[in-house]
Amino acid sequence: MPAKTNDHRPRVAAERRERMRQRLIESAMIVFAEKGVGASVIPDVRDAAGVSQGSFYNYFRSNEELLIAVAEELSGEMVQLIEPVVGDIADPARRVATGMRCYLHLARAHRLLARFLSAAGLRMLRQHNDTFRYLPDDLTEGQKQGVFTSAPLDIVLDMVAGAGLAALDRMARSRVPKDYPDQVIAALMRMLGMPAAAAEQVASGPLPKLTPAADSLLARAQARAASQVDAAA
Repeated sequence: MPAKTNDHRPRVAAERRERMRQRLIESAMIVFAEKGVGASVIPDVRDAAGVSQGSFYNYFRSNEELLIAVAEELSGEMVQLIEPVVGDIADPARRVATGMRCYLHLARAHRLLARFLSAAGLRMLRQHNDTFRYLPDDLTEGQKQGVFTSAPLDIVLDMVAGAGLAALDRMARSRVPKDYPDQVIAALMRMLGMPAAAAEQVASGPLPKLTPAADSLLARAQARAASQVDAAA
């Protein structure tokens, strides 16, 4: 009886397909950051990834699918980085402030991220960003404790999301001081009803260095964007 052989071809094909999908998502992040989300970017993404039109549509059917794929993968990576920092914080005000400080410091350190998030806009931030899904419970807890304003939760969420998006847009367009994210969050905490001294206190203090994994979308896309700038110089 002939010896059994393992056919690795399905596994190799699946790995190749996943690598191409990741290449397309990586390319899409860079293109969206450069051109925004309003125009069709599919031809640019195909060119950047080096795939044919037919091959592209085996993975994604529209701009919207591409945008959601990038937003959700980045969201998952950011939660993995931020959640260990805030997970054990009992005070809801400090939890909100620390989580948002981490979020904005990540964007400041990775300008491509700031450019993509700014281009993606408010709807993507709220619907496809897991870091914002934690906010309602934390803000509600803070309201119950009398720390935050008792305004309707939807309005409070709009204030937080609007301030975050405005900060991302500024960081996408220009260099900002190292403590800019902390200043933004201190101001936001005051907007939410905290006294100035308390707001400054929860928005200050050291944060751990948040370093994306080398194989993460954020790290890969940032490195690739930087290499493109160097090549064009």
